[in-house]
Amino acid sequence: HPALQRLRNLRFHQTDNDAVLAYSKSTGSDTVIVVVNLDPHHTQEASVSLDMPQLGLDWNSALSVHDELTGETYHWGRTNYVRLTPGCAPAHVLHAGRSTPRNGGPAAS
Repeated sequence: HPALQRLRNLRFHQTDNDAVLAYSKSTGSDTVIVVVNLDPHHTQEASVSLDMPQLGLDWNSALSVHDELTGETYHWGRTNYVRLTPGCAPAHVLHAGRSTPRNGGPAAS
């Protein structure tokens, strides 16, 4: 991913759990969102609040994201639930697809 090859394109996103870190990197049309469990011993849950304008999107946009670690695809919006388990699924490395207008509540992973 070209977005991962640069240092100046790092943007952090808010989570409601201090043991979960979320950030994105974008270059051109390539956007990668990473969500990581910082606790190596316990499962952590969080709501991840994406700063959509930092991703070049409107606040009500939706993303199709493909997890590079698991092969799963999710539909994410501004607020997203994650559950990260050490030794099984300690992180999401999400490649973001096209955005679409969104009506409704938050999406889940």
